[in-house]
Amino acid sequence: MKKFLGISLFVIIAVFSYILVSTTGLKSDGLTLGLISDKSDKTNECFDRSYMQISDSLLTTWNSLFDTLGISGNPFAMMLYFIEYFRAMDQEDSDECFLLQDVIANNGTNLMSSVVATCAIMQKMEWDFQVFFDENEYYLGINLTGDWQVRKGNWVEKDGKSYFLKEFDYKTPVGELESDNPASTYQCLKSSKVDLKPVPLVNSLPVFRGSIHEKRLVWFYKDKKYHITAVIPLRQAEYTMNLPVSLFGTVASGVYEFNNMGLIDNLKYFVGDFGEYDQVNFLFKLSQSESIFVYDNKKSIKSITNQLIEGHNDCDGRSIFLYCLLDAVLGYDSADMVFINWPNHLAIGLKPKTRIAEDILKEQDAICIGDKYYILDPAYVGDTYWGSKMKRLSDECEIIK
Repeated sequence: MKKFLGISLFVIIAVFSYILVSTTGLKSDGLTLGLISDKSDKTNECFDRSYMQISDSLLTTWNSLFDTLGISGNPFAMMLYFIEYFRAMDQEDSDECFLLQDVIANNGTNLMSSVVATCAIMQKMEWDFQVFFDENEYYLGINLTGDWQVRKGNWVEKDGKSYFLKEFDYKTPVGELESDNPASTYQCLKSSKVDLKPVPLVNSLPVFRGSIHEKRLVWFYKDKKYHITAVIPLRQAEYTMNLPVSLFGTVASGVYEFNNMGLIDNLKYFVGDFGEYDQVNFLFKLSQSESIFVYDNKKSIKSITNQLIEGHNDCDGRSIFLYCLLDAVLGYDSADMVFINWPNHLAIGLKPKTRIAEDILKEQDAICIGDKYYILDPAYVGDTYWGSKMKRLSDECEIIK
């Protein structure tokens, strides 16, 4: 992103001394600078005072709650907890930024106060969250670790880091904005700490209770019909709607999602007597089943939970779905699997663990990419198998791991 030059020295000093202002990462204009406003002064004061009000005892209470919820050490889930926490309060019709202590005591808040309070709490817990705003918009900014592999989203650059924007709700994916015409310039508050940690891949899911959605999965393998029922917590679907459009971020969550649906033990039973080659192809055919998924190339990446509920996905979604199955059912990990990327197409590369499977793949002239990663393309349906490659796809591709 290009930086604008020729800005007078007094503007640079004023802005650098207090706030940094950036543009959304998908804008082509690049960075611009904005002058400090009276509103930003008051918002920064509100943030600083709220930050100071977060006592060790309050942190201990929240950390104990996170242990109970099963999300200790999972800042993504903690963020969503606080979004729900503040959104459940009375929403005040005011443009004033309320201090955290007053918000909790009065059970009343507004968008500005909620975003500022959440950021203060997450920074107090040493996670790298920021507040980005203009006159009409307030967002959380999240510094995600690079291994999320975010494919699409709005972000703001600050101090050489990309902060993906999060609407303060429980339904909008990180990086997606509800506004059809978002601002090109945002102000940012000063951080209370400089050694904040980026947000890692999710390592757990909360305990989901309440209503469920049952989805019957039917597929064929070697002319035999199989079926199984996924018991999907609806709260899990709501939670995972917030994931960014990312590869490994969706995968990390997806393995835990499968474990919550009651599928894994039954699938392990189905493949128990198969050799490796048939085990992989069995799950490959499950992920291709047209009674489970309708192929839709306009679908962006969604969690495996929402893919199952909606019954639609594209090559990205199907590849993620199969990647999670191979991990959860057969125990393949990142050393065994990669994503293979062509312009406008995505598949998986899987390295066989056994000599028998490798010999079968060689006998069938299966397509190998890179270091013995044999292609698995769940979007390539029909009489296809582990090692099948669409003829239209180039031999040149990108390996993502």
